[in-house]
Amino acid sequence: MDKLEVKVVVESRFKELGANKLSLQPSGDCWTLNGEFFRVCLLKDFWVIEWTGNYSYALGNCYEDTDIMPYKMSREEIIQYIDEMLLR
Repeated sequence: MDKLEVKVVVESRFKELGANKLSLQPSGDCWTLNGEFFRVCLLKDFWVIEWTGNYSYALGNCYEDTDIMPYKMSREEIIQYIDEMLLR
């Protein structure tokens, strides 16, 4: 998958799980679910999901990263990864 395909799959899964999209400055678009803030970050060789449980941190662009993930994942692998992370 390319970067944009990964972003679409990740954000679609956030939405399916009931997350709400918001735009925070300067951190940009993110998703909220169960009081936590998530966003997908697309880098050159890998992508990560960033998260924080703190609204002030989300506003200030201070997220923590999950494990780095390769672009060569299938849609099903991405969804499984997100489910394991969010439904823990």
